[in-house]
Amino acid sequence: MAWHSDEFQEKVARVRGLMSNEGLEGVLVTSQTNFLWLTGGRPYINTVGDKACADILIMPDAIYLLANNIEADRLMNEELAGLPIETVRYDWWDSNGFATKLTEVSGGKALALDSALGIKFAKLRWNLTPVELARFKETCRDVGSVLESVAWQIRPGDSEIEMANMIKVEAIRHRVEANVALVAVDDRTLQYRHPVPTEKRMEKYAMLVISGQKHGLYASASRLVHFGTPSSELRRKHRAVLAVDAALIASTVPGTLLKDVFATGMAAYKEVGFEGEWVNHHQGGLAGYGSREIKADMHTVDSVKNGQVFAWNPTIAGVKSEDTILVADHTPQILTNSSNFPTVEICYKNIVLKRPDILVR
Repeated sequence: MAWHSDEFQEKVARVRGLMSNEGLEGVLVTSQTNFLWLTGGRPYINTVGDKACADILIMPDAIYLLANNIEADRLMNEELAGLPIETVRYDWWDSNGFATKLTEVSGGKALALDSALGIKFAKLRWNLTPVELARFKETCRDVGSVLESVAWQIRPGDSEIEMANMIKVEAIRHRVEANVALVAVDDRTLQYRHPVPTEKRMEKYAMLVISGQKHGLYASASRLVHFGTPSSELRRKHRAVLAVDAALIASTVPGTLLKDVFATGMAAYKEVGFEGEWVNHHQGGLAGYGSREIKADMHTVDSVKNGQVFAWNPTIAGVKSEDTILVADHTPQILTNSSNFPTVEICYKNIVLKRPDILVR
């Protein structure tokens, strides 16, 4: 489904602004991520890989869809309808067809690929429009609901793979693509920070993780489930990781450099007695049309802006805290809330945040 023409034109204007700054006469949008951000159209047949199934050429005074004869009609009729884009076709069996048509419509002018522009192009996606924020809130609500539902479904004896499949099935019900569905159970939660699911079966404890995409936007969350009373050590670790998460969330305010938010998190690890745990896993960062548009570290000089969306994910061996948040003027808003999941209040510098507790069943 194509974006409204006003949204499309605003994004085209951003691309043309980049063209002006870089001295370019055209940009060829080739990636699935940027195609979807720009148009709202689904630019794929196979979602494995980043290359779109067609390309969009943005010139100073025209916009073209360069598509082979297989994709052109479907894209214009079902994905890009109503947008001011001219279709340029070539035959799929003509190995020179794309290059020939590109030269014809560009007139041999100076072009750049979106992929070659790298972070310069990616930054065009970072400031979300009001309608994008509305879509993001919907995505986050659905992602939170997916994990909550699965957390109440799982049973001792379920395998990690079975639980991951539950996440994917529940995500489909909400029209969310669970591009990341990680699960670890029992002692495996202590071993790996990115636990790709295995046949290991749960005895008492599970960590559930999702990064789900809807409308091209990614929301991430993690939840912990324990059958029976958790050990005091697990409780201690979990309360510690929640304190780190609260420090990161509360520090994500407009105008703050991401390296400074990161430093706040590192200080929090030390304060709760787990100095150095951060080296075992990235801490998260800016979310959007990628699960993380940028991951924060001690060198990230980009600043937080009002209306941006972040997902922090601090870990200590065996526990993790992760939600997707909206940067607001005063208190950050948690977007991936679960309405039927226990929470605990964590205070950081007079800011009280409700964070997901361990669900004890």
